Amino acid sequence: MTRKEMRARGLDCLVLWGWPTMWDFCTANARYLCPIGGNAENNTLVFPAEGKPVSFVSLPTFVEYWKRAQDWVNDVRCRRNSWAETVVTQIKEMGLERGVIGMDGLSGPLDPDGWLPHSVFEAIKAALPHARFVNLDDLLETTRCIKSREELDMLEVAATLGDKMLQVCRDLARPGVRESEVYASMMQAMLADGGEEPTLFLWACDRYPFPHPFRLPTIRPMEARDLITCEIHPKIGGYFTHVERTFCLGKPDPNTQRIYDGCVAAFQKGLDLFGPGKSISVCMNEVKRVIDDAGLGICETGIHGHGLASLEYPRYRFHALKADQEALATIGDEFREGMVFAFNIDLFDPKWRNGETGAVFADTVVITESGARSMHRFPADLAVL
Repeated sequence: MTRKEMRARGLDCLVLWGWPTMWDFCTANARYLCPIGGNAENNTLVFPAEGKPVSFVSLPTFVEYWKRAQDWVNDVRCRRNSWAETVVTQIKEMGLERGVIGMDGLSGPLDPDGWLPHSVFEAIKAALPHARFVNLDDLLETTRCIKSREELDMLEVAATLGDKMLQVCRDLARPGVRESEVYASMMQAMLADGGEEPTLFLWACDRYPFPHPFRLPTIRPMEARDLITCEIHPKIGGYFTHVERTFCLGKPDPNTQRIYDGCVAAFQKGLDLFGPGKSISVCMNEVKRVIDDAGLGICETGIHGHGLASLEYPRYRFHALKADQEALATIGDEFREGMVFAFNIDLFDPKWRNGETGAVFADTVVITESGARSMHRFPADLAVL
């Protein structure tokens, strides 16, 4: 599929900058074609239209390990001097110094800034004056939008890990227990069953936490009636899902319960509506109608694709709608079978405590032949601990 698209665009080679930033999200394109990554590993992949690709990792001590750990790409090497010199040397070795080179890591519809340093790009262009460099935009991201059976199987495992993490929170979180102990035990549950770092795991614990978790835990002992909100991206083999829940250490405030019920009601509305061929924007506007009718405000509400990264296609988020208009125009305003996305609903009541606290709910959703289903199985209720 990738090489077919390369031929259609007249590309002789791809250079994919699989650099471990933003919880490894920027490694997704390289890792899609070469499963090297995790534990903050670099994977700079030079992928020709004809012939074998070469992956460059950060240190020579890791080369033999990666050759044994995977069999997709046999030619694994380490960076030499600078990343620019490494890539230039390889392009010349492939005889493509006059070729058309597609580069990711530059600005595109899903990332207006990109992640490839300007100095690296300029050095490569200066060293290859007869090559033509093309911004890939979202060639790989659109390819990755529809998940294969193998990818869905990996995401199912990631979802199971997330459910186990939430169960640990339900079992351990009690007044007097330190926030950090619960967080660490949740992370251990993921790693013990094959999960992978780094991954996103946001946490908040307070009597009235902000409407979205935003930080790491403290060593403070938790107190009765504290709320825990968490956003988790359980990850295995590079594949992330996304799950959020709200817990209460004791009986929740009626207002918190009402906000959480609004989160779940909006989520369920979407799950009932989503399906192949359905309009993304129309379905999401019906979700918003449920929130508006309940008199609740949006901190975050929307969908964004999940797989080897977060914030993939499809994307339609009410808290970032302007930014997602181009994404919707690119991928099309239609759900398709095999799409996988986080569907998160983080709400507050603008008439209660100045709207400065709230509740969260999210699951990862897959579009099936006949509709949509959640990949997570952890109960949807506001867990009272």
